[in-house]
Amino acid sequence: MKSIAVLAPKGCPLTSVSGPLEMLMLANARSERTRRLELALVSADTAAIACQGGFQLQGHIGLDDQTQYDCVVIGAIGPPNKESLSFDPATVQWLIRQHQGGARLVSICTGAFLLAATGLLDGRRATTHWAMASVFTQLYPLVLLDPAQMVTMDQTLWCSGGASSYQDITLLLIRDYYGDAVAEQVAKLVLIDLDRTSQLKYMHFIPARQHQDEIIHQVQNRLEEDWRSASVVSLAEGVHLSERQFKRRFKQATGLSPLEYLQAVRIEHAKRALAHSQTGIEQVALSVGYEDVRFFRKLFKRQVGVSPSEFRDKSRF
Repeated sequence: MKSIAVLAPKGCPLTSVSGPLEMLMLANARSERTRRLELALVSADTAAIACQGGFQLQGHIGLDDQTQYDCVVIGAIGPPNKESLSFDPATVQWLIRQHQGGARLVSICTGAFLLAATGLLDGRRATTHWAMASVFTQLYPLVLLDPAQMVTMDQTLWCSGGASSYQDITLLLIRDYYGDAVAEQVAKLVLIDLDRTSQLKYMHFIPARQHQDEIIHQVQNRLEEDWRSASVVSLAEGVHLSERQFKRRFKQATGLSPLEYLQAVRIEHAKRALAHSQTGIEQVALSVGYEDVRFFRKLFKRQVGVSPSEFRDKSRF
């Protein structure tokens, strides 16, 4: 019988562990006996598993158990902190041994940080929660991170994006182990779509402010007030730098070119206008600094993953 273990890291959000287990149990209940999987909850904790918010889990197996699993699902670790992030070495080594023994490793949300700590993701595609992408790339620069993706699958290393994306990646596992019919049944039972592929429409632009360049901080402050009419040329002139010097210095500080940064700020304002008003697309484009509506639509879809009208429809509840 094939087996899947769900690994609960210390301090994990409860749903990143209980959610995949519940979906897999639903799949087991709707599958032929010969296709059912053996499910296990595992953890390095010897007593009850301490989860985020003070909740606890019990009934788990310790990592000293010698079972070789076909798949290990790694729960999220909560919001990681670059300065204090560390993992239990025994857990990291256990994951490496499981992978060497043939297990598929599947991370949920920020569980990708624990998976990356094994070194197995170096040179491989991965995703994690979009808001944690900057911290992730600083810690694991060798990983080919694509935070726009809801799910990445690089051979036997799978990753999912935000907290609720455990549903998407667990459905893919169910489809793989149980077949399409069972996956569709489970999707209907838990009321989720089978076609979510991108995190783009959920992402918000978070300006990089951790740098120490005071001149670029001044430019960013100006952009918060003057994002409609600002241009790269006027921004460079405002801090007495040549356009070439300004572009290089800005990108070094923020990770984006001035134009990319300005476009991201404008699109964020456009998203708010679309979500909270009935203003036409043409008027929204003009209000955020784009007279060319066709260009605005193209830029919006590239950054958000859906058209302005689709975004408006999905943003209304």
